[in-house]
Amino acid sequence: MIKKILGKLSVVVCLSLYISHAYAGPGYIHVSDMSQVHYQLVGDGNVYFRNLNTFNNTATGCCYAFILDTTTPYGKSAWSVILMKMATKAPLSLYVSDYNPPTSGNPATIDHLGNW
Repeated sequence: MIKKILGKLSVVVCLSLYISHAYAGPGYIHVSDMSQVHYQLVGDGNVYFRNLNTFNNTATGCCYAFILDTTTPYGKSAWSVILMKMATKAPLSLYVSDYNPPTSGNPATIDHLGNW
């Protein structure tokens, strides 16, 4: 009886670890070459990043999942750093508010970035 309970408990623990990894929340996406990042700049000053899952397979892929607001002081600075890193094909680490946001409607924000 104890073996059955332990067996079921181990299955629950494994599933919990898998699910928590799939819905990891905030964290870093390390991009090895920023020139490979696809983005879309829209008229309201937001930049949407489209293929961050290429660099971290736990991140949502495509479209409107990750956003940077370039109308704020931070957003202007971050966007200039991103463009410089794209032009030089350099690496950059992006901290996102959620690895797995929906692909539209409620994008994750890029809260800080850098190399260290």
